[in-house]
Amino acid sequence: MKIIGLMSGTSMDGITAALVEVIGRRRRGVQTRVLHFHTYPYSRFTVELIREASDTGKGSVNSVNKADKIARLNYYLGELFADAALSLLSSVRLNPGDVSLIGSHGQTIHHLPGLKRMGKYRVRATMQIGESAVIAARTGITTIADFRAGDIAVGGQGAPLVPYVDSLLFQHPDRNRLILNIGGIANLTLLPAGNQGLEGITASDTGPGNMVIDELVRGMTKGRKGFDRAGKLAAAGIADENLVRGILRHPFFRRKPPRSCGREEFGPEFTADLIRKARPRSLPQWRNLIATATALSVESIYLFCRNFLPERKWPDEIIASGGGVKNMTLMSLLAKRFSPVPIVFSDNYGIPAEAKEAMAFAVLAYEAYHKRPCNVPGATGAKRPAILGKIVPVLSE
Repeated sequence: MKIIGLMSGTSMDGITAALVEVIGRRRRGVQTRVLHFHTYPYSRFTVELIREASDTGKGSVNSVNKADKIARLNYYLGELFADAALSLLSSVRLNPGDVSLIGSHGQTIHHLPGLKRMGKYRVRATMQIGESAVIAARTGITTIADFRAGDIAVGGQGAPLVPYVDSLLFQHPDRNRLILNIGGIANLTLLPAGNQGLEGITASDTGPGNMVIDELVRGMTKGRKGFDRAGKLAAAGIADENLVRGILRHPFFRRKPPRSCGREEFGPEFTADLIRKARPRSLPQWRNLIATATALSVESIYLFCRNFLPERKWPDEIIASGGGVKNMTLMSLLAKRFSPVPIVFSDNYGIPAEAKEAMAFAVLAYEAYHKRPCNVPGATGAKRPAILGKIVPVLSE
């Protein structure tokens, strides 16, 4: 099958579309390769709409008529996701009829993995928008979306979902491999040496990846820039190690896996509090704060590994992907922190670092289509395996 995977993460920078070929099923899983991919940036208008919809501030002016904003944004983003899929097909001169499925993660606007009592039930919740019915209707391609709901329905947190695909792609007979994705949130998958199946996997969100850095850059530039290109701002600053240690006392970093997080913990409110504490007034002070946020991302990844990975499973190799690999300062700090463990990009194994998560949702769509479970209960806390994704079929001509 040729499948398009669509992904927009918590960084809210745009939609990555990946055309993926899935070649049957081997004894250990599917064979895949990325044929083409491209990231279609969000406009500033779109970013602001998503930020408003994701805003967790109590009493915020943005909460007025929030329900209708989210409802309309769901369908608007569906149009953008469909445009991304069609643009990708046009760039490789394929027709929608050449593609079997679209797997769309959607845009997360709220993730609430903690249980809350509601009536006689204890409820978790997550919300990814970008209406799949619109994607299917505009493209004419059967679309599978809303992957996280199936895991939550069987007691999981709905995240992380990529470990299943990591196990298909990167399991090694002799090496412990840590698969690290640095998006708005950083998450990792430890694949112990040998073919132990899903039971031996440790996976979790570790905390902020690019999210706090991006918010600080937006604050410093009054919205003119959305990220620290190549980590140059952080490289020009000096991290406040005492502030990093203080932030790492946040309850999330002490929580045992399974655990997941999002903008609710480390979004605008968290960053605004950080700015209030640091009180940056000059460009050098802003750079120092961005350097501190960069060091926080690195330390939170390392802290998770130190606290929750058994010594015998310490990684022999780290394979990194996600937008964060472009931040040379962050990657340099990671390399020093984990030395002598080598850190390589997923590109070395034929998986473009920027396309890996979009590719993963293409694979999850393939498994959903074939009615195969693909959550990892040990990573999400689910009580049992579950088939993930809701299928929107289209009428054949």
